[in-house]
Amino acid sequence: MADEADRNAKADQPTSLTGLPFAQQPALQLIYDTAPIGLAFLSPDCRYLQINQRLTEICGISVEGHLGRTVRECVPALAETVEAIMASIMATGEPVAGIEVAGQRPDQIEDRAWITYWHPVRGPDREIVGINVAAEEITERKRVEAALLASERQFHTLADSIPQLVWMAEADGAIFWFNGHWYDYTGVPAGDTRAHDWQTLLDPALLLDARRCWTQSLQDGTAFEMELSLLGKDGKYRPFLTRAIPLRDTTSTVYRWIGTHIDISEQRRREEHIRFIIDELSHRTKNLLAVVMAVANQTAQHAGDVGQYQMRFSERLQALAHCHDLLVKDNWHGASLRDLVSAQMRPFGETNAGRIDAAGPPVILKPDAVQHLGLALHELATNASKHGALSGPQGEVLIRWQVGETDNRVRIHWREQGGPPVAPPQRRGFGHVVIEQIVPRALNGSGKLDFSPAGVNWTFKFLHH
Repeated sequence: MADEADRNAKADQPTSLTGLPFAQQPALQLIYDTAPIGLAFLSPDCRYLQINQRLTEICGISVEGHLGRTVRECVPALAETVEAIMASIMATGEPVAGIEVAGQRPDQIEDRAWITYWHPVRGPDREIVGINVAAEEITERKRVEAALLASERQFHTLADSIPQLVWMAEADGAIFWFNGHWYDYTGVPAGDTRAHDWQTLLDPALLLDARRCWTQSLQDGTAFEMELSLLGKDGKYRPFLTRAIPLRDTTSTVYRWIGTHIDISEQRRREEHIRFIIDELSHRTKNLLAVVMAVANQTAQHAGDVGQYQMRFSERLQALAHCHDLLVKDNWHGASLRDLVSAQMRPFGETNAGRIDAAGPPVILKPDAVQHLGLALHELATNASKHGALSGPQGEVLIRWQVGETDNRVRIHWREQGGPPVAPPQRRGFGHVVIEQIVPRALNGSGKLDFSPAGVNWTFKFLHH
């Protein structure tokens, strides 16, 4: 009887794959106690025959609390999964690896996770006598992965919110991601691998240089930067400032690249416009200086003394200034004939209210026409105020213009009436030179100045472009 009781007591003790109780295998017990991972040995009916302290972290039950009890009793939430694994191994004899399980402790504040590996243990007769379980805690790894995933989502959101084309590439330059603006610009459907090479969209004239520089950057791990033209879905090339920056790990090894393409077409247009304005300003300035020099020379030739020269020259410069103001107002593109007449007549109209009548259809004059016609109108108004219709109380000036329907020529008519009788001048001054020579020659036009007794008449026509 004593021998049978002793045998029953030994049968109740947990055994290993050798068939001996764990307590009689110090080396195996030491491995369980010191292993950096969780270890357990389960019987075919899912009872814990052995478990180390690390694996008890899953549920918080002690080692002694596990021994002899079933998985369903210790971790009921994992019972179905474990029983399914055990059934699979018992049926196939094949191990199962990579099964992830979550912690089951009621006092657990944060989520904990393990990756588990299940291997059958066979007896001398090759029958499965139990299952060895190894579990590696991956809580920190999952936390890092979750943080990385959140970071990537934030990056993708940011990359989609900026007005740039953005991509990411592996260390060898193979692109694996583009932002939404890339697909919008190229017209390739999102996720289509045909778009995964920005070099296919390059202007062929820049392709060789771009590839050479990009290859050099990949070899050296240095930033890439070039101004490149990329083909859009509209079939047009647009200039982009292209940059690719290497990302390095803690050992300074490049593990990824971030590339951006910034559309600089608007910047280019502004630069070209500024260059145009500068060139145009230079051209207009030279023309204006030529006109000023001509005015100075002619005024000097027809002035009786220094005082008269100073007064006449100042008045004519003021007339040019009025023209300049009109041109600056419209960025030197031109000015309307109505505004030009109004600007040149204003100094004389202030003292002769209602005596200057100007009318005609809308006409936009080129800058050269504005300057030269402005001088002619100034000379006519000056003469009218000193000797003509505006020199007396009753006279008036009529200014009319029209545009030919077939030849696109502008015809201007200046007529004075109601003033003192007019006599042809004894000598021809600067005004005559402007009206009869300078203006027709500058605008390739023709005109006639008539000093009839009833009042001065001037007609002038030129081609309006």
